[in-house]
Parts: sequence; C-alpha cells; structure tokens
Amino acid sequence: MAFSTLTFLILFLPTVILSYFAVGLIGRLISHTSLGNKDSLVNPLLPLQNIVMLIASLIFYAWGEPVHVLLLISASLLAWMGGIGMRWAMKNQRKRLELTFMSVTIALLIASLLVFKYLGFLTENLNSIPCFHLPAVDIKLPIGISFYTFQILSYIIDLHRDRIDVQRNPLRFMLYVSLFPQLIAGPIVRYQTIETELSTRRFNADDIKEGTYRFISGLAKKVLIADNVARLSDAIYKVYAESGMYNPTAYDSVGTTALWLASFAYTMQIFFDFSGYSDMAIGLGRIFGFHFPENFNYPYVSHSLSEFWRRWHISLSSWFRDYVYFPLGGSRCSKSRRTFNILFVWMLTGLWHGAAWNFVFWGLLNGIILMIEKIIFDHTGKKNFSRFWGWLYTFVVVDVCWVLFRHDNFYELKRALSRMFNWHSTDWTRLFAENSDVLLTLGFLPLAFFLCFPIFEKFMSKKGIGMELTRALLAFLLLLLCFMYIISSSFHPFIYFRF
Repeated sequence: MAFSTLTFLILFLPTVILSYFAVGLIGRLISHTSLGNKDSLVNPLLPLQNIVMLIASLIFYAWGEPVHVLLLISASLLAWMGGIGMRWAMKNQRKRLELTFMSVTIALLIASLLVFKYLGFLTENLNSIPCFHLPAVDIKLPIGISFYTFQILSYIIDLHRDRIDVQRNPLRFMLYVSLFPQLIAGPIVRYQTIETELSTRRFNADDIKEGTYRFISGLAKKVLIADNVARLSDAIYKVYAESGMYNPTAYDSVGTTALWLASFAYTMQIFFDFSGYSDMAIGLGRIFGFHFPENFNYPYVSHSLSEFWRRWHISLSSWFRDYVYFPLGGSRCSKSRRTFNILFVWMLTGLWHGAAWNFVFWGLLNGIILMIEKIIFDHTGKKNFSRFWGWLYTFVVVDVCWVLFRHDNFYELKRALSRMFNWHSTDWTRLFAENSDVLLTLGFLPLAFFLCFPIFEKFMSKKGIGMELTRALLAFLLLLLCFMYIISSSFHPFIYFRF
C-alpha cells in the first residue's frame, strides 16, 4: 500500500487514526476520572494503542505482500530473541556467548537479505562464466527489506555497544520494526531514537498539527512535483530507448539538450519522490507521537559532493558511517586503508540500492569523486573555491551520477552518456510529436528547481495568526489538488520501494 493512493488516504489512514485516538481518549478519561490523575495527558491504555499501531502496520505491509509479512515477523522475533540472549550473556559476564548471540543474529539477518535481494544477481553473473551452469533464480523482492533489516541490525549492534537497553516486550519490539509510516521506504530509524516513545508517548496537539502539515507537503511533493517531472523524464528516455532499432527518426530528434533535460527532470524526480515519502513518514510519525529523524536537508544547495551526502538520505549515510566506515578504521589509518574503506563503503551503498552493476558503478563513482575532492581540498583549502562554482560542479556531478542510477541497461546508459557529452541537435517539434508529455510537463521543472532551495520554507516558518491561517489554507488547497491528481492520473510507485 502506498501513501499516495486513495485506498490509503480515504480508507486505511482515517480508520487507523480514529481507532488509535479513540483508544487514547478512553485511556485519558480513565486516567483523569477513575484514577484521579490530574494530568489528563497520561494514558494508561498506551499498550493497547501500540497494539492498534502494530496491527495496522502488519495490515499495511501485508496489503500487497501477504506472504512476505511472515518474513518481517520472523526477522523481528529473531532479533528480539537474539537481543534477549545478548543481554542475559552480558549480565552474566559471558562475553563469548554474547558475541555468539550477536553473530548468529546478524548472520541470519544478512543471509535473508542476500537470498531475497542478491541471490538472483549473483546466480546470473556466475552463469556468465563458462564453467557455471546454475539454475536461474527468480525471487520476488520483499518491499522495504533493506530498510527494516538495517533498522534491526542497528538495534543489535547498539545493544552490543551498550548504547541502548534491551527491549523485553516482543510486541513493542515488533512495533519498532514494523511501524507503517517508515516501514517500506525509510527513514532508517534507530531504536534509541524512539526507545522512550514506545512506552511513554503523550498526546500533543502541536505534533498532530505539524505532522499533518508535514504529511500534506510530502504528499504534494510526490503527487504534484515528482510524478509530473517523471512524465517528462520518462517520455524523453522512452523515445530515446525505442529509437534506432524501431524508430530511427526519433533517435535523431533526441539530442544533447533533450537528454540533459531528461537527466535534470530525473534529478528533480528522485529528490521530490524520496524526500516526499520521508516528509510523509515523519509527519505520520508525529501524528501518532513518534519523532523520526530528518532524512533530507536541501541536498541540492550543496557546494561539494561530501556536503551533498551529509544532506541526502541522512539516515542511510549515517548508518554506513557508524556501522561500517568507522569500524573499518574510518580515516584514522593509512592512505591505502582509507582508500579501501571509502570504496568498500560506497560499493556497499550502491549494492544496498539494488542488485545491479549500474548501482555498483554509481556507488564507486561517488566514492572516487569524494576521494578526489578530499585530496584537492586538503591541498588547496575549500575556502579558495567560489560558492557558485562549487554548487554548479556539485549539481552537475550529482545529475550525471543519477543517469547511472536510473539506467540498468548498459547499452542505453552508454548511448545516453555519449550523446550528453557529444553535441547533437534536438528536433523539438518531432520530439513533442512523439510524446506530448514532454511539452505538457515542462512547466513543472522551474517550480521543482525553486523548491529545492529553502526560500519558501523560511517564508512559511514566520510566526503570527495570519501566517497560521495561510499555512492552513495552503495545506487544504494542496490536499485538494493532490486528490484531483490522484483521481485523474495513473499511479506512480515510489522509486525507493524497490530497495
């Protein structure tokens, strides 16, 4: 089930909100009257609210993946039992047993991820070697397996590092893993972030209001911006991909300018698609009393690639930094070891996004550019570079990297990159005739580019009754527009669902 569908917006979400807050209201009434508690915000029925959220989350996941929900439950119970065993061993000072519990749990979780996500890729590549003749593997990828596996791994590792306490309640732990707002596309929420809120959430009207605004803004990013610029990018790439063999004249119509326009549109699409989902997840979390970490911080204002990755998919970047890069030695080691650490982490980052070579090359390319950046900045100093040229360089590099990210067909990728950097004129009249979406969606690009900068957010963050009314009216209009687009347009799944 996706957030941007009528089923979710009209049926699922209202039902969950009504059920959740009805239980909460009853709990506060009990607290205020029967128990004589003056603080009406205390809720003795929070465990029942947790059960409501857990059932809703499992239904949400099982809606499109009825079989794979068993994998989610199994992974949760495995990690819960592993955590209990680790804590018992630590308490009794049995270090080797604690390491055994941790190693077995991590190994089984990673094995599950490898089988469901990478076994087919590995088999296909081995079969390309003459001496291998393995049977083909076609396993459907469970949605969100990369996200919830990484969440569970962070819990086990942090428990080993004694940064968190063990969760003894299996239902509460399963709720942490399966919370539907962030279950299938992040952000990757670490246990310590919501450890307290799993057992002591309180009703907060401001959280509900701000969470609602955040959800609507994320929905608008996805439905009004991402889906429309996607039509532009898809239209150009489709004409180009089908050209040559099927339509030679179309190949001639898609020139260098058109392909740069397509890459720019995809650069906008992937940001508004994924940051829109993150905004919706964070907003829904706040409505139900959970405070998830920020996942994007205007990445396209960055003046270097290293800054970009501090602002893009923050929960994933910080996960690899804390659980892979630092344990490998980080940058506090020899140059050769540091080079290996960076390339290894970025290869894993690429593979995390998908079991395909284009993702591996995308990750390695980012790692290589980051190393080059560090060498240049260490020798010349970052302050010597113009902020404008730093921004332009970063934006162009990111844009080209997204071309690798988008194309898993190396023939199409090679053709696209070759024509982007070797001038060919574009026959716009013929291109518009091939696909009308190219013309119809062009107007969304300037709006998308403008919203990549924090100007609008700074304006909307001003205080005062007038601004509050403006925000409420804008939220209502955006929600209305989103419903209109959802009803009239075809469904576009979130890009990160496949990861």
